[in-house]
Amino acid sequence: MSFPVTIRPEVGQSLITKVSRLFNGTLGDVLLELFQNARRAGARAIHVAVYNLPAGTALSIYDDGCGIDDPANLLTLGTSGWQQDIRDREDPAGMGVFSLAGRDVIVRSRSRAAGRGWAVHIPADGWEGTVPLAIASCGIVRGTEIQIMLPAAWEEQLGSELRIAARYFPIPVHFEGAQLPCEDFLAGAAQIELWEGCRIGIFHDGTTEAVHTPRINFHGVTVASRLPTLSEIESPHNWRVRVDIIDAPALQLVLPARKEMVENEALSRLREAAEIALYHAVAREKSHRLSYKAWARARDLGIALPEADPWLNAWTPNVADTYNRYQGAAVRSEPMIIMSEHEPDIEQALSRALAKETPLGGRLVDENRDFEGYRWYDALPRLLSCSFVVQRGGVLHRYADDVALPDDFGSGPVEELAAEILLRPGGPSPSEPTLCRVPTDMLVCNNGCWTLDEATILFDDEANVQPDALANLIYASLFCYSDDCDRDSWDTQSLAFEHEARNLANLLLLGEDEALLARLREAVFEHVQWLIPFNRSLSISADRNRLSLSLDQAA
Repeated sequence: MSFPVTIRPEVGQSLITKVSRLFNGTLGDVLLELFQNARRAGARAIHVAVYNLPAGTALSIYDDGCGIDDPANLLTLGTSGWQQDIRDREDPAGMGVFSLAGRDVIVRSRSRAAGRGWAVHIPADGWEGTVPLAIASCGIVRGTEIQIMLPAAWEEQLGSELRIAARYFPIPVHFEGAQLPCEDFLAGAAQIELWEGCRIGIFHDGTTEAVHTPRINFHGVTVASRLPTLSEIESPHNWRVRVDIIDAPALQLVLPARKEMVENEALSRLREAAEIALYHAVAREKSHRLSYKAWARARDLGIALPEADPWLNAWTPNVADTYNRYQGAAVRSEPMIIMSEHEPDIEQALSRALAKETPLGGRLVDENRDFEGYRWYDALPRLLSCSFVVQRGGVLHRYADDVALPDDFGSGPVEELAAEILLRPGGPSPSEPTLCRVPTDMLVCNNGCWTLDEATILFDDEANVQPDALANLIYASLFCYSDDCDRDSWDTQSLAFEHEARNLANLLLLGEDEALLARLREAVFEHVQWLIPFNRSLSISADRNRLSLSLDQAA
């Protein structure tokens, strides 16, 4: 077998038999394709109407454009028949009319070059080139009319699909005697920049768009495309762009359906231009909260931005029941110290210690590593570590995230309890850390188990520790909801843990009798007291074997 010397791409004749599969045949696709043809033909308006004909309901789409010179170009797959300037600017593929393949269609048109009107009827089975289609004369004055026998499903969708097709279309579309609403694709943009035949709209409205949201408009055809966004630290994706293509031949849509952009060098340059436009918009603001990485990217693109506004959120101690730290208020006008992350029991006890004494010389703030690299952030002092010193029986012990108390170290009073804080001073050059010691009155040690049975509850035996305060610290340091399918709801688990924590605090601080009385009072308050009439009093006398109740007049 011999091989040819050269080969070249060609279109096989069998392709015409598959034209009904080039498009998915939706009404929306048909309207967009026919509207684009009308726009390229220089139409000043499009008129859509529905007619009740003897053969059934028909949809008529008429434009007052230049018309079609040669009927043969209408059904020549891949041949558009447009003038050279249109072909250069928009790269029409000669496929749009084939969105109607498989449907019963009549086309009427008149152009100045032809000098007379012509019409052709394309039956549903006439699109595959097996039978010749007769060209007849008609009395159309100018432009092109395409008449489609309307399926029932299309008739129901017509109003909504027309509004979608006309929304960003640059030419008026009339239906049932009224012009359909249209708007600028960049309506609501904070700023608009021009770039190589495109309008780049910058939006600063806090809207987070879904991946499939149209971001690029090609004369009314909107497509989703990956375009840059900018996030300020507290506002994800609050800077975004949209692009309105006016005259940019290098930016192309994937044929034949035109549902996405061709990933080429021009689209890459558009994305960079959009990114630059975003940073230009940020530069016009009084301040920003971009991450250092975004700030450095702006610098690499030639845009000088000031550093991010120098404030951080006040540190709030983490609780055992959530991995999401509650966000404190912004700290703007006082010295800040970055707080490193610790276990909830360490953080809760430290917060209580610092509430009584603040020797650090500044306000603890949450760490935010997105700001690392900014001069103001890197110069802040930092709390490197926190541990607790416990003295019992004259012996000192230490408790920290990675240091446990002895296994036999039981709950109860201690002689001394203090937080030891390792603090790295701030400033442009590193210096030796300093150690601060802050006395405190309570410490809950989870011992890595997060249960009341395994925890060690400590308090200074000379401090005025109240049961409610200790119970609150136990709850914040230890309670963690279990989502096992056989466990109760969060509310039920939380309430039960509160009761246990309160009872344990009473037992440690008040003794067994007072703790038992507190439990009894709590039980009566929750389950009995609300039943007593307003003007009566209840007397209870009970032991394990006897219960006596009496209702008397209230004193």
